[in-house]
Amino acid sequence: MKATRVFINGEVFTSDHRFSVHEAVAIGGNRILGVGTNQEIQAFVESGKEVTDLEGRTLMPGFIDAHAHLELYGTNQLGVNAKAVHSIPELLDQLLLAAEDIPKGQWIRGWGYNQNHLAEQRHLTRDDLDKVSTSHPIIVVRTCGHISCVNTKALELTGITDSVVDPPGGKYHRDTSGRLTGLLMESAHMAMFQHADYSEEEVQKGLAIASADFLELGITSVHDAGGYGTKHIRYLQKAVQEKTLKQRIYALYGSLSDSVSMVEAGIRSGMATGIGDDFFRIGPAKVFIDGSSSGPTCKMREGYTSNPADSGMLYMDQHALDRSLLSAYEHGWQLTAHAMGDQAVDMLLTTLERARSGRPGTRHRIEHSGFTPADLVQRMKAVRAVPIPNPAFLHEFGDGYRKDYGNRVEAMFPMHAFAQNDIPFAIGSDSPITTADPFVGIHAAITRQSKSGRSVGAEQGITLEEVLRAYTWGGAYASGEEDVKGSLKPGMLADLIILDRPVLNTPIQQLPEVTVDETILDGKTVFHKLKEDVY
Repeated sequence: MKATRVFINGEVFTSDHRFSVHEAVAIGGNRILGVGTNQEIQAFVESGKEVTDLEGRTLMPGFIDAHAHLELYGTNQLGVNAKAVHSIPELLDQLLLAAEDIPKGQWIRGWGYNQNHLAEQRHLTRDDLDKVSTSHPIIVVRTCGHISCVNTKALELTGITDSVVDPPGGKYHRDTSGRLTGLLMESAHMAMFQHADYSEEEVQKGLAIASADFLELGITSVHDAGGYGTKHIRYLQKAVQEKTLKQRIYALYGSLSDSVSMVEAGIRSGMATGIGDDFFRIGPAKVFIDGSSSGPTCKMREGYTSNPADSGMLYMDQHALDRSLLSAYEHGWQLTAHAMGDQAVDMLLTTLERARSGRPGTRHRIEHSGFTPADLVQRMKAVRAVPIPNPAFLHEFGDGYRKDYGNRVEAMFPMHAFAQNDIPFAIGSDSPITTADPFVGIHAAITRQSKSGRSVGAEQGITLEEVLRAYTWGGAYASGEEDVKGSLKPGMLADLIILDRPVLNTPIQQLPEVTVDETILDGKTVFHKLKEDVY
């Protein structure tokens, strides 16, 4: 078969288990025809067909982001970005500007603040937000996506008063007099966000934004980690069908609010993991076990270094976790859960051990697997679970991690331990919690450095080749698709990216500067740095 496109003179990183590097690649339609030397690939060239001279640049498989929230990433772009603000007055000024264009009674939404990065070193309060408006409901979500602050109008609209009881797996923060401060944690936040949710039209607009941005970053497949309720799955399907969402989607079947009910709905539907095609496929049943690492609200075996009296929050106990996931397992689902703290990872492994005794060989996952000390690594290996770490967190939140967890950061996202124990793992950005840029995560996986340059468990650093393979083949393995994508060899799907340089020879500290020149998905160029109208 003759090629539809050929690439020569490159640093072709195949992402196979040997980290093989070649010179050239030929594709025919949406499949790879051959990988090898320039001379070997010349056999596929037909007169008049396009031949791209890579001029030494890297060509490699498209990135597979194994844990990201496309809907949240996209709709966040429609609200106020608080990621870069340095003080509460600065944030309030931005919200005031937004309020000028929003009719009274409609939601003002912000996202991405981090109290640790604000001059005041504290969370927002309802009194802060009431200075912006008392006629608009306002919600500002913390960067972790597990905590938010709302104003008095939002509390009134949702019927939440000072006498409210904390929900299971959540908390309404109060001052010393018992008055609600507006700060909502975990399930209390998740329930509030559903009241402030976006319309379907806004969601579809957000998904288109997310798709374009992710393609520019070289991300050709996304394991979407969920939104709110079953409608999120419908929104994703529609966006894929209408081709406003270009990436291949592996949809985790879970909800950020009441994840157990979502899993029950999936079981009742008669669906199971694997239903779909190369562009949209149903993934594992997913529930929430604990909270966030940067909150901090994740459930630890011992109290936080910053507050020994607090060890985090659980959404469910072991019995409830077993009941939900083992029921899904019996109905043919791959299993996973949000498990960040070491106690949460322990709990999920207990459930997976019980599942494995019933049907050996099923490939389950652990979303985040944040704190995973040696005893849990060995149990993970025995049960053959696939962890999905988020190394970019180390960069953005690393300084806070050292404060909150002390020496336990040595067992956080322990990718070196995974590699040494032959545990396949995939990389997830968890965007929009942090950047979706793979090269920020790649750099952090190697250096284990925070924004300030501090070490966050340096001995768990891995090589560039290891993290590139985890970001490609590893993602395919986590979804059971490693036979069709994630590496470069004949017969695989032609999902490729061309970088702006030979990445294997790039100094480690320059990796965050690497960009994508071209993204090829299903054999077609969907992003080109020099051609604005490709998408």
